[in-house]
Amino acid sequence: MITGAEPTARVSGLIPPGASSPRVVDLHPGQVWSVGRRDEGFLATRPELAATHLAVPNALPDLSVRQLELRVGTVGVAIRSHRGSSVVVDGAVRPEPVVLTLGTSYVSPTPSGLYVDFELTVLRAEDFGEPEAPADSGTTLLLQINLEPPSLAWTVGHALAWPCMPCRRRPHNPGWSGRDVADRLEQLGWTIADQNMITVLGRQLHGLAERVAYARLTDGRRADQVFPSWPPWLDEESSDETRDQKAERRNRYVAEALWRARAVAPDVIDG
Repeated sequence: MITGAEPTARVSGLIPPGASSPRVVDLHPGQVWSVGRRDEGFLATRPELAATHLAVPNALPDLSVRQLELRVGTVGVAIRSHRGSSVVVDGAVRPEPVVLTLGTSYVSPTPSGLYVDFELTVLRAEDFGEPEAPADSGTTLLLQINLEPPSLAWTVGHALAWPCMPCRRRPHNPGWSGRDVADRLEQLGWTIADQNMITVLGRQLHGLAERVAYARLTDGRRADQVFPSWPPWLDEESSDETRDQKAERRNRYVAEALWRARAVAPDVIDG
């Protein structure tokens, strides 16, 4: 176990050895941590396991002591699950092992969602030399969409487009329905001060779609005069789709359009 080097990652929301409440724990290259229910009697006879065990708060008796295993590398953390079951990361169910790299992820101790997610932030990344952003060609036409902060459209636009952006913080729910966007607003701690929040949110999503549909490009022309099919979500309309499915597909296109138009920014999400 290597503890002298800089940590690869940092985990919070779990209870480390010797503590009675969650603490922030640094994860170093070469370490293997177990995540699960703290069984004092079982761990007392296994000191090596006890020294690298991270307890899930308020764990029920049916949770395994070794529910998850965190294997720490130099630039990432691999997560394996008890009996090869799935691992839930950022609200998405993924087959194990799941390898997390630079950035913050939220991991559920079990696929059931019974327990509060813990936060795992990978701090180190592979060194590929000094990063240089590719130079802009200067010929790309961008949509002109302006969302004034801190307007409601700006707030909803960022929550909608969050899955499209390269944020360190990732959404628990990356879906495209109004309820999914509402979940992201809640995760961010942003509120809509109205009793009929879902109704207001639906209007805002529709308004953002209209901004995209009637947007102009940087050369002043309307988007529908340049692109063969605009707005883009109409191109894939199917009579078999439900109203909700059409809205989700529209929201997905709007989210990407806001990101490509630079109407939303990752810094707003990451702080």
